[in-house]
Amino acid sequence: MHPPRSEHARSLHALAAVALLAGALGLAGCGASGTRPDPALVPSDTITSTVGRDSALAVLTSMRRTAFDSAFAVLDRYHVTRSVRTEQLSPSGVATAVRSYVLRYAPAPERGVVQRRDSAGTFRGGGLFGRAAPARNPADRPADLAGQVLPDQPAYVEPRTREAYRYALRADTLLNGPPVYVLEATARDRGTGRDQGVRYVRLLVDRASRQLVGLTTVRAGTALLFGENSRFSIRLRRTPGGASWVPHVTRTRASVQVPFRTPRQFRTVSAFYDYSP
Repeated sequence: MHPPRSEHARSLHALAAVALLAGALGLAGCGASGTRPDPALVPSDTITSTVGRDSALAVLTSMRRTAFDSAFAVLDRYHVTRSVRTEQLSPSGVATAVRSYVLRYAPAPERGVVQRRDSAGTFRGGGLFGRAAPARNPADRPADLAGQVLPDQPAYVEPRTREAYRYALRADTLLNGPPVYVLEATARDRGTGRDQGVRYVRLLVDRASRQLVGLTTVRAGTALLFGENSRFSIRLRRTPGGASWVPHVTRTRASVQVPFRTPRQFRTVSAFYDYSP
C-alpha cells in the first residue's frame, strides 16, 4: 500500500519546519531518493529482541501521545533557553557551512532574545525548500515539530498496515529520566513494506503513564521530482515540578536531491534547557 499523499505533504512540511527551527538560515531542501534509507540515518543500536510481536504491539496499542502532541504548546508557558546549530554537509559528510544561535525566550507570545550567534561558510539556497520556507528571524518562536513529524495515524500504528513492519521491544531507562519501553518498527523489504515512506521508527514510551516521550523516524521515498532521505528525532523531558512534558532535544539530518543540482545534506540540532515558570 502506497503512503497517502498527506504523508508526503507532512514530510515536506516537517523539512520546512526544521529550517524555521534553525532560524533565518535561508536553506534549500527537500527529501532524498530511494526506497532504502541511507544506512547512516538508522541508529546503530537497533534492537535484537526475543520479545514476541504481540507484546510489542500491546505496548504500541496502549501508547498515549497527549504529552508528545502538546509539548511545544506547554513550552510556550515557560522561560527557556534554546541552542540551535545547523550544518550543511558535503557528500562525504564534512561540514561546509555552519550557523548557530543561543536564544532566551520568555513565555509566548514573546520572541526570543539572541544571546550568541556564530557562523562559518556559505549555505546554498534556492529550490523547493527555499520557496516553502522563506527566511525568518531566528528570534521567532520554535516551530511545533512534533505536529509535523508524527501523523495522526502513521502506517506503523494503523492496524491495517502493521503487516508492512517488523517490531521489536525492550525495557530501558533514560539518562536522568524515567523507565521507558523502547519500541522499534522497521519496514519489511517485501510486500507492502517496500511501499512505506517511513522505513524505520523508534518510540520511547514512558512505562508508568504510557505517554510517548521520544520519537526517531527515518524516511526514504519520492515526492514529486524530489527524493527524500531524512531522519528526525524529538526527545521530551519533564517540566520543573514534573507536571508536564516539554521539548528537550530535536535533531534532523536530511539529504536533499534537487533535479540538475548536486545533492546536499543538512543537519540541525536544537536543545532546550533552563526552563523556568
